[in-house]
Amino acid sequence: VLCGQQEVAMFDPKSGENITEYVSSQKSKGTESSNNNKYQLLLLQYVPELQEVFCTTNRRTVMAWRYNSCAPVSTLQCKHIPEGLAYTGKSPILIFTGDCEGRITKWEQLQLNNFMYSSDSFNLQDMTRTLQFSNYDVITPLNGSEKKSRSINKMLFVEDLDILVAAADDCNIYIWGFDEQAMNELRDSVPGGGDLFQTIEDDAVTNRVAGFTCKRVLNKHSQSVTGVAVIPRESYMSTTHLISCGADRRLCLWNLQLGTLVGTYTNSSGSEAASEEVITDVAYGKSRKEFAYSSADKLIYIRKFATSVKSWKLLHVLQGHESEVSHVVWNDVCSMWVSGSDDCTLRTWGVHKHGYLEITTSVTDTQCPITAVTCDLVNGAVIVGLQDVIRVYEGGTMKRVQTHTGHRDSVRGLMHVPERSQYISIAWDSSICIWNAYKPYNRQNNSPAPI
Repeated sequence: VLCGQQEVAMFDPKSGENITEYVSSQKSKGTESSNNNKYQLLLLQYVPELQEVFCTTNRRTVMAWRYNSCAPVSTLQCKHIPEGLAYTGKSPILIFTGDCEGRITKWEQLQLNNFMYSSDSFNLQDMTRTLQFSNYDVITPLNGSEKKSRSINKMLFVEDLDILVAAADDCNIYIWGFDEQAMNELRDSVPGGGDLFQTIEDDAVTNRVAGFTCKRVLNKHSQSVTGVAVIPRESYMSTTHLISCGADRRLCLWNLQLGTLVGTYTNSSGSEAASEEVITDVAYGKSRKEFAYSSADKLIYIRKFATSVKSWKLLHVLQGHESEVSHVVWNDVCSMWVSGSDDCTLRTWGVHKHGYLEITTSVTDTQCPITAVTCDLVNGAVIVGLQDVIRVYEGGTMKRVQTHTGHRDSVRGLMHVPERSQYISIAWDSSICIWNAYKPYNRQNNSPAPI
């Protein structure tokens, strides 16, 4: 829509809402220069044969726009630089981001359309000050967190416990959850609230209306917590566990349901150091009941998981990177470990029937340090952040099948939302981008993914 302005306004035909700020990730050069030249957009015409939109201006120039299938479906702007990213697949689907100031933001898609989202922010500093006055079991002290950076490094959502785990730069792990206490107060304050809430007890929306609060603080690390991995409850375990790693080279095992420390890994010499250098990331392979952690010493360590840290047997050490290994993830579809490094390579480590005696490796030269890695939960594709570009590689062949552009700074987090067939990314340009997920080539409709 044009109204004699210097920018084009875009509206959703279904709801009639202005969605310009959500679908325009960045201004074009012509639009930026228009602020200086002060020309106005006059006439607008769509040419279906070219699939382009043309526009004339009062300065005798013509501008053209073309739909970019590699651009984000929607773009959300944050007040501060996001560092952590997570989501819950329960209805309604919620996206969580943690920023450099320690704030947690909850994003929810509006029912009006697929582009607009509402957001609520929660200040970590205000929450921790009131923890001592709450009824929750809080682990203290906070390792001097008042004087340290509260930047959120990693986040994940635990579905069976309905909690959000946030690993911070101030040596602590913050456990967030929906406020059941406020929910009970709301039930008691509403006349007939007991009967009303009883009718919707099984609805996942019920606990979403009660707010969000920090319930516990887990602290054992002496330096920044760089990674967390959840071990879901299984038949041989009575509870859900959490493995955390940090710059102090420690590996800690937590009981998430109780919020208590189970133990800290100790090597044969009695030291709590699990590697030679800083541990940068940790991931759990559910199908193999193993976990891996990457380190600045260029290595990836594979250990067998057990509920006792004394039984964490070292199975193998993956080596091949020539610089710090910054990311490691488990690809359950392709049954392989995926690692990214500052040496501008992406490596896969395929595990076969004979375990780690036979490993199939592949090396992909990205020509750029890797800033984020995740895997598609449906088809096993590997999604990689390379500065401001996102590339998608096919899991089996590691062939590049899709490229996304739209961020203006380094991509710091990636995740796949299979419920909506979308990828979500965060970057240092203070934006959250939502992309269409990669779909393998379909010969029937002859529609390969864009490259």
